[in-house]
Amino acid sequence: MAFLVTTDYQAVCDDYEFEQIMANASARTQAEAAAVQLIASYTRNRYDIDTELAKTGDERDPMLVNVAVNIALWFLVHRLPQQMGLDRRDQLYDEAIRWLKDVQASRATPDWARYVSDDGTDTDANNPVQYGQASDGVASVVW
Repeated sequence: MAFLVTTDYQAVCDDYEFEQIMANASARTQAEAAAVQLIASYTRNRYDIDTELAKTGDERDPMLVNVAVNIALWFLVHRLPQQMGLDRRDQLYDEAIRWLKDVQASRATPDWARYVSDDGTDTDANNPVQYGQASDGVASVVW
């Protein structure tokens, strides 16, 4: 099942644009796959993005849905007649990427499942500072 559903586009498209996007399901599916991959490339070292992208309906993070739609539309706008709405899509794409970079740098912290390594430890590959507490109750910071 795909992370995005067709109704996700209705909040950010007018009726004509929505019809054009829905007319080519294979192009939309390809754009959505590219959007999801781009999102994962920014977030997979810190978050279990596969778990987040497997959620459906109201379980999905609204900001993640918004970002995925705007990135997918940015990929799709180049296929629309006269690249309609390109300036607006460029701006929304840039905002989506800026937010993903903030997530990557811990300036934005969505409530997502954390990435857990194969050995079962909670990892945060992009954060050189880790805080923890030893079994003796002494707090420590690792650089």
